[in-house]
Amino acid sequence: MKTRFLSLLLAGTGALALILWRSAGSAAPPSPAQQAREAAATPPGFVYVPGGECWLGTDDPDAEEDRRPLQRRFISSFYIGRCEVTQAEWKRFRPEYTIPAGKENYPITNRLRQEVMVYCRWAGGYLPSDDEWEKAARGPNGLRYPWGNTYEAARCNLGRRKLPKDVCAVPGIRRGLLPVSAHPEGASPYGALQMAGNAWEWVAGSYDGNPERGIIRGGAYGYSELNARTYSRGIEGAGVT
Repeated sequence: MKTRFLSLLLAGTGALALILWRSAGSAAPPSPAQQAREAAATPPGFVYVPGGECWLGTDDPDAEEDRRPLQRRFISSFYIGRCEVTQAEWKRFRPEYTIPAGKENYPITNRLRQEVMVYCRWAGGYLPSDDEWEKAARGPNGLRYPWGNTYEAARCNLGRRKLPKDVCAVPGIRRGLLPVSAHPEGASPYGALQMAGNAWEWVAGSYDGNPERGIIRGGAYGYSELNARTYSRGIEGAGVT
C-alpha cells in the first residue's frame, strides 16, 4: 500500500504540521462492495475518502484567476489522518527533538518543506497532490468550507472577521496554534480536522512549475475567511518554514 503525507505549514510564522495520507484504491471508481471493503480497512486514526468524481476550483468572481473555473475531476480512494501529526509523533522521527512543555498534542511546527519530505520518506510516504488535498477538504460536492457553504468562525482557528480580497492576515489576532483535535465541529465531509485554519498546509508540486514557489493550503490562525475556502491556496517559497 502506498502512503502519502499532508504537510501543513504556517507561512511567515514558522509553524508546520503533518497529516498522514494512504492510498486505498485503483484509478477506477470503486464498486459498492469494494468501497465497503476499503472503508472497513480504514486504519486507526484515519478517515476514508472514497474514489470518485468531485468538484475542484470555483466560479466565485472574487477568486484568483488560477482557481477558476469550477470543474469535475476523478480522484482515487485514499485514507487521511483525522488529525495533524503531533509533536509527540515527530519525536519518534527525531528523538533529539525537545517537545515544548504541554505541547505533546499540538501540531509539529517550524519545519522546512525539505525536512517534511525527508520525514515522509522515513515513514514510507510522500506529499499529496493539490487536487487530493482539495477533495479531502471539501468532499465530492465541492463545499465552500470543510463544514458547509456558510462561513462560521467558531468552526475554525482563523481570524474572526472577513477582510478585503487584497488583505490576508487579520491585524492584531495571533491566538496561536491549537491542539490537533481542536474544532471537531469544523471537520471535512470525511471527518478530517483542521482543513481550514490553524496552520497552512504544503502540497506536492510547484506553482507554475517553479520549484522555488511551493503551494500551501487551508489558511492559518490569524488569517481571514478567504483562506478558509476549500478552493483557496497560497504560494510560498520552498525554503520558508
